[in-house]
Amino acid sequence: MPTPIAPAAPQPNEYDEAVQNPRTCFADPDLRRGTVETYPPGRGIPGMPWPRSGAFGQAYRVFVNGQQWGVKCFTRLHEDQEARYRAISAHLKRANLPYMVDFDFQPAGMRVKGKAYPLLKMAWIDGEPLDDYIEGHLSQPGALARLADQWLALVQTLHAHGIAHGDLQHGNILVAAGELRLIDYDGMFVPALRGQVSHEIGHRNYQHPQRNQQQFDDSLDHFSSWVIYLSLLALNVEPELLVAFPRRRREAALRCG
Repeated sequence: MPTPIAPAAPQPNEYDEAVQNPRTCFADPDLRRGTVETYPPGRGIPGMPWPRSGAFGQAYRVFVNGQQWGVKCFTRLHEDQEARYRAISAHLKRANLPYMVDFDFQPAGMRVKGKAYPLLKMAWIDGEPLDDYIEGHLSQPGALARLADQWLALVQTLHAHGIAHGDLQHGNILVAAGELRLIDYDGMFVPALRGQVSHEIGHRNYQHPQRNQQQFDDSLDHFSSWVIYLSLLALNVEPELLVAFPRRRREAALRCG
């Protein structure tokens, strides 16, 4: 039976305040013994927790006795959130794919101002977001072509297992030790969720303009997969394309193209 939670999610600043005291805000024994990463010099407010923000929440890195955990706190809650994550977890465990990160959905793992909220606990992946990796490897012949081959294998593997990530974009794709990893499974489709609707429609600059919440099946990633694949091939041939479009215009250029 799903664990009752508060109906509305806390604000990001309320999470920032709560995680400053791991012993009181976390239910998980490991996390209670941890230290939350703070902003590095020159970024943010010195001494304050350093969140990585996304559409559904924000993640913190927690150090515990030499281990590193990622903790995702949700800024948007849905009644079926726990059930969806249970279905996603079960399917990913059976598939056992190298691109995924193990996670533990804790329905009452976080306390903010005396109320319980869900969180995700996962292994922290030290990797570069896709866009940063591309910029750093433009001058290496063949690097992006090899990455495109890896990307194609990833996409084919997901499809073979009936999985669609739902929000393939630079912020959700990491390159760690030369291997692709996917994070952020809020909008993921697995066969057990067939017949439901999507709670999100993904990063608009990577999605087909006609995508809507009613489309929720294993075809979700078709358009964004091609956008990323063809972009990698194009940049491998013409690295100057990245210079021609400032960072703030690149995603829009892909979408309009």
